[in-house]
Amino acid sequence: MSDRWRRTTVGDLTDNFNFARRPIKSSSRVAGLTPYYGASGIVDRVSGHTHNGDFLLVSEDGENLRSRSTPIAFMARGKIWVNNHAHVVQCGSFEETRFLQYLLSVTDVTGYITGSAQPKLSRTALDSIAVCVPCPAEQRGIAEVLGALDDKIAANRTVIDAADRVVAAMFLGTPHTVSESTFADLAEIGGGGTPKTKVEEYWCGGVQWATPTDVTGLQGLWLSQTSRMITDAGLESCSSRLYPMRSILMTSRATIGAFAIAGCDIAVNQGFIVVNARDDRLHWWLYAQMRSRVPEFLSYANGATFMELSRGRFKSLPVWTADEATMVEFGHRVDPLLRRVQATQAENERLAGTRDALLPLLMSGRVRVKDVAREVEELV
Repeated sequence: MSDRWRRTTVGDLTDNFNFARRPIKSSSRVAGLTPYYGASGIVDRVSGHTHNGDFLLVSEDGENLRSRSTPIAFMARGKIWVNNHAHVVQCGSFEETRFLQYLLSVTDVTGYITGSAQPKLSRTALDSIAVCVPCPAEQRGIAEVLGALDDKIAANRTVIDAADRVVAAMFLGTPHTVSESTFADLAEIGGGGTPKTKVEEYWCGGVQWATPTDVTGLQGLWLSQTSRMITDAGLESCSSRLYPMRSILMTSRATIGAFAIAGCDIAVNQGFIVVNARDDRLHWWLYAQMRSRVPEFLSYANGATFMELSRGRFKSLPVWTADEATMVEFGHRVDPLLRRVQATQAENERLAGTRDALLPLLMSGRVRVKDVAREVEELV
């Protein structure tokens, strides 16, 4: 740690605004545009607000305090409503508040958490968290560098979401009818499987292997990297084949109707229905159609332990069709949009990689803002 950094506590750096928090049970909420925040982010949108400004919200309770599968500290700007599961703090400026967000993301708070069944970070514990910080000017510089990357990522996500909505609107705006053909008639439909977890040679190989969690946590439409990978032997041992890039992946059990497009050759576990059009020109027509029919798919699901849409049932469902020229033209119009989404997601992965590499270096003082500002400026 550089001698330019000083030791302090979160309480010394912040003003606390917990006094304005107000929880409201779901049955009493009035729908609106204001984000309603809990321990891990937005849980609803309501009318009214409890705070207005630039704030850092820090999880007060929940297992995520230990697992940190999602950030425990996150910025909230403008009019917001916060319940009693997140602390609300603010530093002297927006940049210093954002700096604290990044600092807490690399700070071990395990020793400040109480409770076994329900982990809790109390107000007193939050205030007592020991941290090292540079001068305010350096804090602002670090926040601006890392924030520029995050702002570009956020802007790209807006582009991705907009393209997704356009594709959906284009499909719904195209006249179509229920045909006598089924999904099985127009597409090759597959499923997946899981190699034996106790056989080491089946795991940590070079084959991407998707689970529904990879899809539900996806920041975009294309899935190119999975949380676990298997070997060729693992692939041969399970019920999944290696599906080609552009395959349509739809989750089919527990969470039904979450989608991804394969961004590479990929295998899947048993929680998927995988679709590839027999006529490649109709592939995006089937993709957009499946996305629009999720409520219908849910109505066909059943199961005692968890709800599941069986592959057999899906295969038998009638397909919505238009004349061939219309369906082909739809694919031609949609393909550039989805390719742009793919490129934008790839850019976000590079930006996030740069941010994650710089974060510990900047927060430890091993690298200064002046050393990396030009590199970041070129990226964004």
